[in-house]
Amino acid sequence: MDIKTAGMYILRGGMNVFRIFPVKKKKIVFCSFTGKSVNCNPMYFNRYLLEHAARDYEYVWVVNDPEQVFVPEDLRGRIRLVKAGSMEYFRDMMTAGMVIYNVGLPSGSLVPKRNGQVWVHTWHGGGSFKVANMGTEMTSVQKTIRHMVGRQLDVFLSSNRVFTEAFPEAMEVEPSHFYNTGLPRNDLFFGDYSYCREKVCRYFKIPEEKKLLLFAPTFRGSFYQAEDVDNLDYSRVVRALEQRFGGSFAVLERKHHAVKPKITEGVYHASDYPDMQELLAAADVLITDYSSSMWDFAMTDKPGFLYIPDLSRFDEKKDFYTPVRQWPYPYAVDMDGMERLIAEYDQEKAVRKKDEYLKLVDCYEKGNASEQLMRILKIEGK
Repeated sequence: MDIKTAGMYILRGGMNVFRIFPVKKKKIVFCSFTGKSVNCNPMYFNRYLLEHAARDYEYVWVVNDPEQVFVPEDLRGRIRLVKAGSMEYFRDMMTAGMVIYNVGLPSGSLVPKRNGQVWVHTWHGGGSFKVANMGTEMTSVQKTIRHMVGRQLDVFLSSNRVFTEAFPEAMEVEPSHFYNTGLPRNDLFFGDYSYCREKVCRYFKIPEEKKLLLFAPTFRGSFYQAEDVDNLDYSRVVRALEQRFGGSFAVLERKHHAVKPKITEGVYHASDYPDMQELLAAADVLITDYSSSMWDFAMTDKPGFLYIPDLSRFDEKKDFYTPVRQWPYPYAVDMDGMERLIAEYDQEKAVRKKDEYLKLVDCYEKGNASEQLMRILKIEGK
């Protein structure tokens, strides 16, 4: 055992001092993207609880900077923020009845789960696209943390059968701890989400008559040393979209949270917009690559396209859970191909292709993921 790993175990043992405080079954700790924000699946589930759970539950959010983090208006005054890594944070972690997060927890490996606590991993993406090579890019300490935390998880949410089959090994979580609920954030697409367009246009000061293209690629390389991607030729894409769909298009550019995006002139920079689901709901067209954003967008019948000029660097049998040709949207490897895809777009064929993929992987999204999770956790209703 190396020095870093030994030190982690020593500090973890020190957390036992908080066992003098009782576990509070109605205290729920949430964390999104390791404390970076208040969003994604944990936020959508928290919203659901505020509407449907008994009023005496306490909601605590772990954030890196309580003074600067954006808190959605409907949550303000109804949640408590705690600074990641503080003594208050460790006390809340050791006394919460439930801990719910979507990627990892700040210093989460130092917190031993106590009897009476339930730990929930909502994950942060749906579908079954590019393989999560969780082990190949990790240090020995990170692998130890994954193993340690994996054993503490009681509930892991899944969006589809292929995910449920593949991720127990990737995350070192017992297969029986995966629940086929769909994702809380995607419940949005099963109701009226028209308000999102007005909200997004108002935020970016985009005229409402404009149609919206959202470009949302994932990162390249290792997650821990993530690289940005080359941008589309926006002028060619916009021209093709306007010729095929009519109207005038504005471009929203949303890069993966792990990268520092390059600044692109002539587009609206949406990487820091607090809620990806609202961008997807507002967009008229999505262009992405290997990103699981295509899964969320597939809950709609809106046009989507994949731009993957680096496809040749991947081994389809090893690097993807499902063949690229079967993914919800057609792909192009160069700009000429992208222009052709847009020009030849057929709504009926597009919806059929998307539905075939959802059937292939056995989609679990039904619009009631939050309701199911509330029931799984036996949270009291109003």
